Amino acid sequence: MTINTSIDAAAGRMFTMKVSDGNAPPTFLTIGGGKSLRLSINGAPVEISNSASGGWKEYLPGAGLKEMTASLQGIFDSKTVGARKVWDAAFAVGVGGYIEAQIISGHGDYFVGVFVVESYERSGDDGQAEQFSCTLKSHGQPSYVAAP
Repeated sequence: MTINTSIDAAAGRMFTMKVSDGNAPPTFLTIGGGKSLRLSINGAPVEISNSASGGWKEYLPGAGLKEMTASLQGIFDSKTVGARKVWDAAFAVGVGGYIEAQIISGHGDYFVGVFVVESYERSGDDGQAEQFSCTLKSHGQPSYVAAP
């Protein structure tokens, strides 16, 4: 039986995050154990509403701040270099460590840029594998590379 869809679908497991090994040129290493990845791009507009706005919010054209956030959850695997890079960045001095990362969709397009580790968590329940979750925030503008 042939099933037709209106889009080219891709499995969620193909959505991955990789981190740079720190060399030039970089080799990107998959963060082992990743099970769930979420990517969001947000823009914070600058509100300029005033008494002449008639009760409606107005925003300054071309102004505001953009940010990309990537959240990854999965099984902690301390033996993979990619997972260790994120772990080490989470312990860096200051706000957090900076890492270069790729966020790759199942369709082959991806973002690459410098990210700060905003949060990192590890947890474990009796009788289950140790879990991790981390949130990365863009530092500057990531580059977008279209699928070939």
